[in-house]
Amino acid sequence: MEILIGTQTLEPRRYLVTVSEHLERLGHEVRVFSAEPRPSTDELRVVGVERDLPLAPHLIYSQDAEAALLLADLYPLTPQVFAAHGEERDLWLPPQLAGIVARVVAFDARTAERVAAAGLPHEVTRLRRPVDVERFSPRGELPERPRRVELRLESLSSYLHGVIERACADAGLQIGPDADVVVGRGRDVLEAMASGLAVYVYGEEGGDGWVSAERYERLEADGFSGRADPVATNFERVRRDLDAYDPAMGPVNRELAHAHDARAHAQELVAVFDAVKPRPEPVTAPLRELARLVRLEAASGRKAEAADAEAQAARARVEELERELAEMRERNRELTERAVELENALESAQTEPEQQKAQGVRGLLGRQGKHPSNEG
Repeated sequence: MEILIGTQTLEPRRYLVTVSEHLERLGHEVRVFSAEPRPSTDELRVVGVERDLPLAPHLIYSQDAEAALLLADLYPLTPQVFAAHGEERDLWLPPQLAGIVARVVAFDARTAERVAAAGLPHEVTRLRRPVDVERFSPRGELPERPRRVELRLESLSSYLHGVIERACADAGLQIGPDADVVVGRGRDVLEAMASGLAVYVYGEEGGDGWVSAERYERLEADGFSGRADPVATNFERVRRDLDAYDPAMGPVNRELAHAHDARAHAQELVAVFDAVKPRPEPVTAPLRELARLVRLEAASGRKAEAADAEAQAARARVEELERELAEMRERNRELTERAVELENALESAQTEPEQQKAQGVRGLLGRQGKHPSNEG
C-alpha cells in the first residue's frame, strides 16, 4: 500500500518517525507530506506541493486540519484517515466538512470524546499512543532511593517549574540526564516507561503523580496529560509524592509500555486503512482557500503562544529582579545596622581614653590632698 502521511510542518515529529518506520517494516511505501516546505531527513521521506508528490497514493493519513484539506484538493478521490493527537488545539481536530475524512484515529479517551462531540459525526477508532519499545529499553535496575530526576517540561510556567524544582531539592534529588525518575507528560511519559524508569506525570494542566499498575488505565485514557485527577498541584503534594518512590515502578512501567508497542500500532493502523473506501466523488468546496485560512489561524495561534511564553518569561524575570531587590534591601539594612554598631564602638573607643585620663588626674590630686580648680 502506498501511504501519504499529511502534515503542516512535519509535526508531531516523533510520531511520524515511529509510524513511518514501522509501516515500512510491514512493506508499505510511506511518504510524508509537508504543507510548508521542509527538506527530507534520514528518518523521513518528505514531499511537498511542488516536489515529489506521489501520483496516486492508496491512502492519506492526515495529522492536522490544514493537511487534510489541502490533500483532499490534491487527491479528490483518495480516502483519508485523520490522526487526532489532542484536543487542546482546533488544528488537531478533523475538519467539519463532510466527505474530507473517512475515519478518525484518537490516541486517548479525552480526544475521542472531543471528536465525538463535534457537529459533524466521524467514526472514531481508539488506539493507544505508540512507543518504540526496541529503541527505548531499560538500562538496569532502579536504586532503592532515586538519585537524579530528569525534567521534561516544555512550555511550563515558572511557578510550576519552581514547584517541582523545590520539591526535588528538598528531597535531595539532583536534576539532570541519566536519571532514575522522569517528570513529564504525553509521549515523554511513554518513552520513559519503555526505558524502565519511574515516571511522574506533571505538566501545565496539572499533575497526576506516579504511573503505576493501579492507575495506568486512568492516566492512559487521559493521554498522560496531568488532568486525570482534579487535584491541585502544590509543593506539599509533590514533595509527599516523591517520598512514595518505589524501585519496582521501573519493571512495571516497562511491562505496561508493551501495550503501546509501535509494531502493534502499525498493524492496527493498516486494519483501519483497509476498512476505508475511496470517495465516490470529489468534495465540492474551496478546499485550498479553507486550508489557507486554517494555516493563518494556526500561525496566529502560534504567535499568541509565543507572545504568552515571552510574557511568562518577562514575569519570571520581574519576579527574579524583585527577589534580588528585596535581598539587596535586606542586605543594605544589615549593613546600615552594622555601620551604626561600628560608629558607636568607635565613639566609645575614642571616649574611653579621655575618661580614663580624667579619672587618673583626679586620683593623683586626691592623693596629694588637692582638688582641681574650676578657675581659669
